Amino acid sequence: MHDFARDVAAVIENEHAGPAVVVGHAWGNFPARQVATDRPDLVRGVVLVAASAGKVPPGSTEKPIGPEMRKAIDGAGDLRLSRAQRLIYLKEAFFAPGNDPTVWLDGWHHETHEAESHARNVTPVDDYFAAGSAPILDLQGESDPVAPRRFSMVLKSMLGDRVTVVVVPNAGHAFAPEQPIAMAYEIAKFARRVYAVKQ
Repeated sequence: MHDFARDVAAVIENEHAGPAVVVGHAWGNFPARQVATDRPDLVRGVVLVAASAGKVPPGSTEKPIGPEMRKAIDGAGDLRLSRAQRLIYLKEAFFAPGNDPTVWLDGWHHETHEAESHARNVTPVDDYFAAGSAPILDLQGESDPVAPRRFSMVLKSMLGDRVTVVVVPNAGHAFAPEQPIAMAYEIAKFARRVYAVKQ
């Protein structure tokens, strides 16, 4: 995860764009939090979109993502499977009921998926969990099966007032193709707020 964070930091530095609001969607929330931890000088705020917190509420024995959901996540991008089976997995893992999953049938890359899985498996959650000390917008899909409602307040309960939670209706884990206008609006609103605060 630190390698992915270094890549993000390199882009921010190359563009002379820091400190920036970093947005991480789904798995991307992990390197977004990692860059805020590793390079706080480059990060003004962190937006987590459809993010699994990586932890569950204290006392829970569940895993953040169970084996059946992991099968659906992995299956959605497995190009060896039939289109029909992949659509089943896409509906199960990524899209709110009634939303069209066909927009995500293409664009999957096995090597990227493997690199992301490796980074997730070898990096302790506590390396990136807190996102340094940056303000956080936790933008949640109301119907997100990967980051379900029962885990929806993990970040807020552990990190307190640094976390602002916004729940968007008719959005699942895909979020961006489901609710692009709401997503853009909330990111812009958060960015205006964090840039208005004197550093």
